[in-house]
Amino acid sequence: MLLARKIHGIVILDLQLGWSSVSAELPYLIHYLKLPDVHLAIDPEFSMYDTLIPGSAIGKISAVDINHAIRYLSVLVQKYHVPPKLLILHSFRERMIANYKSIKLTPEVQVVMNMDAWGTSDAKIKTYNMIQSKCAVDFTGFKLFYKHDVRASYGKSIMQPLEILKLYPSPIYIQYQ
Repeated sequence: MLLARKIHGIVILDLQLGWSSVSAELPYLIHYLKLPDVHLAIDPEFSMYDTLIPGSAIGKISAVDINHAIRYLSVLVQKYHVPPKLLILHSFRERMIANYKSIKLTPEVQVVMNMDAWGTSDAKIKTYNMIQSKCAVDFTGFKLFYKHDVRASYGKSIMQPLEILKLYPSPIYIQYQ
């Protein structure tokens, strides 16, 4: 966090839930989430609601869990008088966010639906359009993978920021991994 502050950046804590839940994990993060420059991301890919081993199937998260995170972050914003929090939801399939139409937005939390797929530019754009058209959230994001995107594109370079910003709606969050 010191490095982020030194460059006037932010920190995003990325939850990989496995067999746990949002409500079980958030209390462990309160020390950090109450800070003005720390935000939250949730990756449903490894979130298993049953006995499946995380990573053996594509997981999901429900709107109930997302709404819990939104309420939790909203309370922290109000209690500690910090700027609105980002809640980044990673997704590359529609079913990864169950009951997405039931997500309840608040002014204290800016929800970003982050397209989290690797592949060719055309495949990534198709996934982005599918994800952003289905989920009515505040903002959209786009994730780039240094290794996987180049491999999938047969050695071509990954998409450039200006290419991504031409998408509609234009993502406010671009993540490199």
